[in-house]
Amino acid sequence: MTRSKSLVIMLVSCVLGAGALALMGWGLASAAPHQAALNAASTSCPADAPVGVPCSSLTISEYPDSNFSTVHGPNGGAHPDWVSYSNSNLHVKAHSWVTIKVLGYDGGGSLNNAYFDHVTGTAGGTATVTDPATGTTQQVSYVNPDSIGHTFTLRGIAGSNSPFYTGVPSPKTAALLVSVPIPANNYATTDAAGYPTKPVVVTFSFMTGGAGVYQWNCEFPCGGSRLGQFGEAMSTYGYMSGTLTVK
Repeated sequence: MTRSKSLVIMLVSCVLGAGALALMGWGLASAAPHQAALNAASTSCPADAPVGVPCSSLTISEYPDSNFSTVHGPNGGAHPDWVSYSNSNLHVKAHSWVTIKVLGYDGGGSLNNAYFDHVTGTAGGTATVTDPATGTTQQVSYVNPDSIGHTFTLRGIAGSNSPFYTGVPSPKTAALLVSVPIPANNYATTDAAGYPTKPVVVTFSFMTGGAGVYQWNCEFPCGGSRLGQFGEAMSTYGYMSGTLTVK
């Protein structure tokens, strides 16, 4: 093969490779919303809410695998062994008081970043935790980092370059940071399939800011062996990461 032919083949290969990467990137950036929207329901305001703002609440669950529910389709969908939240496409009102209840059905282990064992950005810097084994409820600002199931960590705000940006006004408003550790479920009682029958219940409230699309994810390493256990379910919208649309 002549040198000129070799150069031509190399250039064509580079162009095709770059084109393939660009096409993949465009496909990811153009992805449709991951799940149907879960809209927060309007509620009466609790005593600790600011006066005069709208109040709402929503409930989500975290599961030990996708076989636990039909969220991803029959028999767990494409990844039946992946851990998952019940919905990752959350919608709330701007400048409102939001209460989120998380039902935790998964066991857990140790965090690799102790920052996320503390409650951050919620009302009073605390969350309310109900233990499924004893039924006792307590306010916590910290969870033992060796006994955490998952976290709900909401931070930042997406600009117009996000694949989930919907054209809302003023996307660069003040950032929102909320992070709550969900204690591991100790599986005190289980069903025939070995799943816990009662969840750990974690409730927390926070004030939203202006309209925009915020990103949230789990910070407990539970995504298999890839990327230090932060791949697979951990990095996939619809499983352990998602968006909070404020509108």
